[in-house]
Amino acid sequence: MIRVFELDFKDKAMNPKNTHKRFMLNKNQSGQIDYCEECNVVELEVGPVSLRLHEQDLELFSELVQDAESRLRYYKTEKAKFETQMVKVGGIH
Repeated sequence: MIRVFELDFKDKAMNPKNTHKRFMLNKNQSGQIDYCEECNVVELEVGPVSLRLHEQDLELFSELVQDAESRLRYYKTEKAKFETQMVKVGGIH
C-alpha cells in the first residue's frame, strides 16, 4: 500500500531553521531519530540518508524492518544448514 502525503514544506517540513519543537528520540552509531511535535513527523537519519515518516507510520516501518531482519536471520540459518549438508554428502545435488 502506497500512501501519499502532501506537505507544505514552508510550514511542515522538519527543518532546523523553523521554530518547531523537535527532540531526539534515540541515537547510536548507525544514526539518529528525531521527532517534531508540531508536525507529528519522525525523522530517521542513517548516514547520509534522511527519512521522514508521519508518526502513525513509524510502527509500520518498525515492523517492516524487524520482519526483514527476522527473514534475513532465517535465510542465513537455512543457508548454513544446506551448505553443511552439502559438505557431508560431497556436494552432490
